[in-house]
Amino acid sequence: MLEKIIKIENIKQWQHKRALSQGFGKLNLIYGRNGSGKSTLSKIFNYINDSDPEAISALKPIESQGVPNLTLRIGGDTITLSSIETPYNFQVFNQEFIDSNLYIPNAKDKSQLTNYYEFSLGKVSVSKEQEIERLKAENVQINSQLTPLEARLTTKFPNKSVAKIRTIKAISNADDKIATLQAQIQDLKSVEHYKKRKTLSELVLSKPVLDSSVFTLNIESLSKEAQDKVEQHIATHLKERDVTWIETGTELVNESGNCPFCAQPLASSNIFNLYQDFINESYIKASDKFELESDQFELDVRDIGCKIESLEALVESNKKIIEDWSDRITGYDLNYDFKELDRLSTDLLRECVELIKDKKKDLLLQTDFTRFNQLFKQVFDAVDFTAYNDQVIAFNQKLADFLLKLATGSTQSLQAEIDKIEETKKRFEQQVVDDLATHKSLSDEKSSKSKKIRELKAEIDKEQEDSIKEHKDSINSLLKNFHSMIRIKELEKDNKGKNGSTRLKYVITFIDKELSVENSDDNKHIFEHVLSLGDRSALALAFFLSKFAKSNNDKSIIILDDPMSSLDNYRKDATIVEIEKLINNGYQTFVFSHDPFFLSEIQKYSILSQFTQCFEIEVTYKKSNPLNPDSSQFISSQIIEKNNYDSHVLHSYHKEYNKLYEFVSDARDECKTEIARSIRPILEAHLRFLYPREFNEGVWLGNMITMIRNETDPNSHFFDKHGQIAQIAKINEFSKDFHHADGFDTKIQSLDLQTVQSYAQETLVFVTGI
Repeated sequence: MLEKIIKIENIKQWQHKRALSQGFGKLNLIYGRNGSGKSTLSKIFNYINDSDPEAISALKPIESQGVPNLTLRIGGDTITLSSIETPYNFQVFNQEFIDSNLYIPNAKDKSQLTNYYEFSLGKVSVSKEQEIERLKAENVQINSQLTPLEARLTTKFPNKSVAKIRTIKAISNADDKIATLQAQIQDLKSVEHYKKRKTLSELVLSKPVLDSSVFTLNIESLSKEAQDKVEQHIATHLKERDVTWIETGTELVNESGNCPFCAQPLASSNIFNLYQDFINESYIKASDKFELESDQFELDVRDIGCKIESLEALVESNKKIIEDWSDRITGYDLNYDFKELDRLSTDLLRECVELIKDKKKDLLLQTDFTRFNQLFKQVFDAVDFTAYNDQVIAFNQKLADFLLKLATGSTQSLQAEIDKIEETKKRFEQQVVDDLATHKSLSDEKSSKSKKIRELKAEIDKEQEDSIKEHKDSINSLLKNFHSMIRIKELEKDNKGKNGSTRLKYVITFIDKELSVENSDDNKHIFEHVLSLGDRSALALAFFLSKFAKSNNDKSIIILDDPMSSLDNYRKDATIVEIEKLINNGYQTFVFSHDPFFLSEIQKYSILSQFTQCFEIEVTYKKSNPLNPDSSQFISSQIIEKNNYDSHVLHSYHKEYNKLYEFVSDARDECKTEIARSIRPILEAHLRFLYPREFNEGVWLGNMITMIRNETDPNSHFFDKHGQIAQIAKINEFSKDFHHADGFDTKIQSLDLQTVQSYAQETLVFVTGI
């Protein structure tokens, strides 16, 4: 039997560091909240069955730096991770058992109940099971040899399995190939450097089109504009018009300024003044227009000089590029003399300025463009960049030819080839060759043993077919006791297993309808979609318990991990009866549960009480930073002894009463503050029990005392017939000081142990009614 858990350290939340003084008995009840470690404990027992210490070690929590440690006392032997073999078998019922025995998704060549044979019926052939255990133990030893080999190999070859390492082929002349590839990488780095360098630019000077129409203003155009305005004036203001007469008259005006027809002065003539005004206005407008347009003409001429300056800068830039490439291309010294172009462009600009200046003095002056046109023609006739540009083209071609000769590809792909060759060199180092040979030998031996294990299991499964019938009645009886509507109706053979192998076909009756538990098209989702959670749990528990209806002859230890769920409380009494049967058949039994009421009922069950040991999984929650609500929190669990589960199942009033009683019997200084603060609540609770309708949740102790004190009617149930109100008031005056804070003062420093014990005793006597 499992006698003691000595240590469970650094395995998930478990930090059980010492053995309890109370060992395990026939029936052991272990209470723990959800998340306290019950499921981890049942996993550990399953891994012990499999002789798999690696799986237990894999449960190490991330927050712990310690090494996983497991020490159990089983049948007088000490079981540890380094020596995990035991003749005892842990038979575990938990959620994993339910899932694996009731439904296997996407497995059309198997029944959902395939695992029933292995987990529900136990060992049929003892000799074959012992052989399996021996082979498993030998495989554990082989694993202990394979692990360091695999670690050493995978360290040398990251991200590669041993099988992949084995497939690496040898490469001849590896060092020479690496040197060649490294030289190519260096060339590629040079290519990137050279490609960033610039090429030469050709010289181009485009001949602009200059608009000289701005210089074409004359008197005819001014007079025409003035005449148009005069005619418009006459048409608007005079009734009779004789345009021809007026025109003739204005032509005959002599130096005296008199009219040629009547010899009268024209100074007072409206028509003559109109002509003068309109001609003056047109002249001013023409002057303003020329001012603007001549500026643009001058800018266009200046731009020729600017373009020549840009070409001079381009020549200098080309010289710098040639200098940069001098380490690879030589024999080029490109230059161009811009002196003549500079002189001509300067003369052209000067001539342009003079023409504009003369025109501004007299807009009616006829402009002579002869010299300007000659200079303009000389500028562009003097431009000849052919020889220079030919050298530029030749130089750029040499650049292109040079770059084409450089290496192509990417440094990443070349480095990958180098890494591959380096990996090949490591693969055929003597140490690696030896490790791979040893690994293959051990792996082949392990595979042979694993194959033998599978064969033995297949033989055991076949032998179990005949034994299932003897369990059918037991299963149905359990289902009936669980108040389940499910029954096993028949068990018969078919040949629908993989490759035509024989298997068992289960047929159940469910609400007067027969449903096959095989993966047929009609019923393959029966357990997932038809049966309730309670039905599934009941069916799984019946399967599990059916094999233990006989005496314990194979050293089995029963583990029931939360056999009761919140959905099936009607199974409680039947489950307790089945636990009694397990004890009577000689099975040491452990019951894990998050329901203290269920465990309390088991303990108080008359026949089981003499065999029962009570335990609790004590949990502490550790915060890395108490002031940060989002800081990490770690759970630490250990098993402690319990006399019973009254502290979890008794009403809070009973708990407070027992606490008060124990303090009066044995007053301790560390309890005085808690007791002082509990006196007032227990008095209130007691009075609420006496007057449940009058003293509801909105009435507190002070109000209660006032109501009783003020009652004068002797026939009222509030009337203080025994004169106890003074005693209650006295206790209240003491307790209220410690029930409320005065500012920052909670009054606890002034507490005297004997005073608290005295008031606690008065309260105890009052609520007890003695």
